[in-house]
Amino acid sequence: MTEPTFDTIFDDLVDANAELQSFLATLDALLPEASMLLVSEAGALLEGTRPLTVALPVRDKLVHEARAVDGFVTGKADNGARCHAIHLAKLSAVLIISCAAAPEDDWEPGAAITSLLRNSLELALYRQEREMLVADHEQSIRQINILQQQHGKLIEDNYRQYRLNQDREKEYARKLESEIAKQTAELREANARLEEISRLKSDFLANMSHELRTPMNAIIGFSELLAETPLAEEQRDYARTITQSATSLLTLINDILDLAKIEAGKLELEHLPFELSEVIDNVVAMFKIPAREKGVVVSSKIDSRIPKRMMGDSNRLRQVLVNLAGNAMKFTEKGGVAIEVAYEREAAGRIVGRFSVHDSGIGIPADRVEAIFEKFTQADGSTTRKYGGTGLGLAICLQLVELMGGHLAVTSEEGKGSTFYFVIPLEEAPAEIISLQEHKDAAREKAPAGGRILLVEDNAVNQRLAGILITREGYEVEVASDGTEALEHLRHQAFDLVLMDVQMPNMDGMEATRKIREIEADPALRQSYVGLRSLKQPLAIVGLTAHARKEDETACYDAGMNGFLTKPIIKAKLVTILGEMMPRVSCLENHDPS
Repeated sequence: MTEPTFDTIFDDLVDANAELQSFLATLDALLPEASMLLVSEAGALLEGTRPLTVALPVRDKLVHEARAVDGFVTGKADNGARCHAIHLAKLSAVLIISCAAAPEDDWEPGAAITSLLRNSLELALYRQEREMLVADHEQSIRQINILQQQHGKLIEDNYRQYRLNQDREKEYARKLESEIAKQTAELREANARLEEISRLKSDFLANMSHELRTPMNAIIGFSELLAETPLAEEQRDYARTITQSATSLLTLINDILDLAKIEAGKLELEHLPFELSEVIDNVVAMFKIPAREKGVVVSSKIDSRIPKRMMGDSNRLRQVLVNLAGNAMKFTEKGGVAIEVAYEREAAGRIVGRFSVHDSGIGIPADRVEAIFEKFTQADGSTTRKYGGTGLGLAICLQLVELMGGHLAVTSEEGKGSTFYFVIPLEEAPAEIISLQEHKDAAREKAPAGGRILLVEDNAVNQRLAGILITREGYEVEVASDGTEALEHLRHQAFDLVLMDVQMPNMDGMEATRKIREIEADPALRQSYVGLRSLKQPLAIVGLTAHARKEDETACYDAGMNGFLTKPIIKAKLVTILGEMMPRVSCLENHDPS
């Protein structure tokens, strides 16, 4: 026989009706001539020694009425005898009793039989409670005895378990230390692999950018030049289509590169002065022609409380607005597109502006509003087929706005238009920066055209394109195919500016620039170079590259370049940088014949 435990001392407990059955047995002994039936609250039927049969409808009626009154209620058993029911609150049950020896009148309130029965019930309940107390007492004694028996063994088992746990903890600590060292080594190896993958990804994106932008430079550049020549209307339409398609492809390339830079955490915003109205006017001007063709009105409005000159990244702000306005124009067939800059509030010494682009276009279904900000997602699957696009633009805009310290959102009603808006802090440009910028602008406007430019470019198509663009601006141009040729040209000729391609065979643009700076720093070497010995200031060198990453621009400046121009060469940007970099006095006028 096994030793009892604390968990087995409750095995003798009877079912839930045992208490009622015990009460019924006690009452049977007190009322030997009565027939009884006990109905529990759950509906269980318990019969006494002398069963009492009551039809279900009568029984239910008696139970219901007994629970509603304080006293006996009367009914009739199946054998025709009179029966009575009373609610026993302490047991949550109804007792139905029949006593053939008792006259019917004796059941009136205050009658002897009624008092006898009540007393018998109280006595039975008292005995029942006493039996339960005795049982509880015995149960407690058993629990105490078992606990006393197990106490000593429990202490011994606990101590044994404590020593065992200590040994296990020491072994676990040794294994954990070994596992941590192993996982640390694995993590270092994984991090090294991830860094290598990241580097390879960056290299791939850089190479892809270069390889795609190089032919795009020729396509866009020559299509623009073609459009400037005398053409029939059909030919002009073909040239315009080529330019638009190439520009769309370039936008896609830029979006993919931007997204990769953002996800890699390598996209940094510039902090330079700019004029807000110029940015807004530029965006509006971009859509004037397509708006006129569609019969759509493009408008803009800037709150007078917004400062005119700002500090920040005007290019990225323009990119966001161009994307939002482009989408608005794409999905609007009639009505208008409105760009608005509103004064929101002032916080932490800065003005908070609300930029919004509203259109009267097709709108966005309510269940697709959130999805449009996800990468490669549009509001509807048919959107791409009908309107074009990759679904990257809004995802990039969202992240650019977050980098600016704001959040991009949209309100829209299908069929009635959309409003895309973002709220960002605006920093007003300091007065001294404004004055300096205005001085530079004035100097640039007064700078006369003319001068000599050395174009260092290995691609024959790009040589021809850049040469045409430079010549049309009134400058002379000489071409070198690599860095070595560029140095030879500088040995025998003087130039006002060098447009230096970065990626070339033999000697690339970085090495050539560093070599030029070394020669400039050495008075003896300078005497061997006609293009360098007579210069009072270092020769202006502008990097010309199909690589468009921020780190590529930084590398150009680190190598000693003064400016940076990405391919495809945009005519307006080329004109601007030539105006900024070309000296007021050309080497043609200040040439040292010696």
